[in-house]
Amino acid sequence: MTIGPSARLLRGFAVDFLTCHNPAAVEAIMEPDYALSISGVLIAGRDDAYLPATAAQLDQFPGLCVTVHDTVIGPDAVAMRFTEHGVSNRHNGRLSTWGGVTLFRIKNGRLHQGWAEEDYFARKRQLAHGTCDVVQSPHPAPWDAPCEAPNDEVEAIARGFLNNPANWADASHIDEISAEGPRFADLVVVAEITVDHLFSAGNRGAFHLSCTGKYKGGFPDLDPALVGQSVILRLAGLFDVTDGAVSRIQVCADRLGLNRSLMEPK
Repeated sequence: MTIGPSARLLRGFAVDFLTCHNPAAVEAIMEPDYALSISGVLIAGRDDAYLPATAAQLDQFPGLCVTVHDTVIGPDAVAMRFTEHGVSNRHNGRLSTWGGVTLFRIKNGRLHQGWAEEDYFARKRQLAHGTCDVVQSPHPAPWDAPCEAPNDEVEAIARGFLNNPANWADASHIDEISAEGPRFADLVVVAEITVDHLFSAGNRGAFHLSCTGKYKGGFPDLDPALVGQSVILRLAGLFDVTDGAVSRIQVCADRLGLNRSLMEPK
């Protein structure tokens, strides 16, 4: 059994580039016009924008590692759930771990566009208080997941679930990547959901969403008078469809971006 080209790209990103701290690896895995959407910001251009931004994080966490918990592999798109972890040289050697989900569109055999959200809210808490969260178990063979073709029926089922705000209030199918602190459903009354990107690979897939609504409280460091403010919360996640219905959602919410947006002058 050999690892397919899509899985090799994702492995190149997680292992060869990030865990090995090797910027030269991106030339083989990323298009020059690569663009990443994260926390409401578009980082466009591999060499001029993306690499400097990522290098700054690698400088702050010189031993940063990436642990991969799940992957979705398609011929033209890939995604993974992961945890980044390491020691920050800006916080007296304190450790932190923070989870996230990233998804990529492939073009010309390389990563061309990415969407991601990471739980920087959890990272900020750990670096402030000096208590490091536990890293969840890794996937035993993340790069050996089968490469499966897109499935229009699965995508329609997923879109129907993701676009309904009421589904996000039911935690029975939702595995939220947030170790402590308020869950995103406790922070925002969601009124409308925009699917920024979605792909499927067999009965699985990945998505990035922008949720508009009203802040309903939950951040202890914010003025309660901010309740009712209009907000946008961004989510990235993986989904599974079983027997014609969404059976599991793994999702990371940009809690820190939401928190900071409420601190900004209106």
